[in-house]
Amino acid sequence: MRIIDGYFYFLSDSFFDKFPDKYLKQEHDTTKRPHYAAFQDEKTSLYWLVPCSSRVEKYERIIQDRKTKNKATDGIKIIKVRDNKRVLLFQDMFPSTEIYVKEPYIRAGLPVHIGNQKIVSELKKNAKMVSQKLLKGIKFTPTQPNIAQIEKAMLEELRKIKNEASTETRNQNKQTPAPGQKSIYQRISEIEAQAANNGQPSKPPHMANKKENESTL
Repeated sequence: MRIIDGYFYFLSDSFFDKFPDKYLKQEHDTTKRPHYAAFQDEKTSLYWLVPCSSRVEKYERIIQDRKTKNKATDGIKIIKVRDNKRVLLFQDMFPSTEIYVKEPYIRAGLPVHIGNQKIVSELKKNAKMVSQKLLKGIKFTPTQPNIAQIEKAMLEELRKIKNEASTETRNQNKQTPAPGQKSIYQRISEIEAQAANNGQPSKPPHMANKKENESTL
């Protein structure tokens, strides 16, 4: 499945089974919430998943309170999705590989996403900035998941996948020689056959028959 920046997705249960962190914003069986906005980190190839909330008034008050106290508000962004206000909780985001992304969020037969690409670019920059802070241990709230542990595990999974893919490619290259060339396995068979004939290449059947006829004359 192709994952696109600014589109919304649901995660599989296997992610939360792997990371039983009580502070992860986990989906509920009945409501399928929250859904997550995805933004890829091109440097690591991981996707940062940002929980989405419809509790706009609550977070508007929190943002205003932080501004009054001269605190940063980049952990919370209020945007419009299909003309409805929604809250993106960058302070609670976490990284994942595409393996754990279950499906896109579909409404009225169409995938839900942020339509304005300029806003998507700004939000992606914000995701990068906030993720760097989170990985440095900066706390936006007391209830943040262990981002560093999750990223370490996800990067290790990516390395394993790349190593397996590289090994599979090498094996395919060995088994599928270029046109006109013999594979390494064909060459080994020829060498073994020559060794069985005391170093002499095996003769075609018609040559062997000719030798037998000559010996009976």
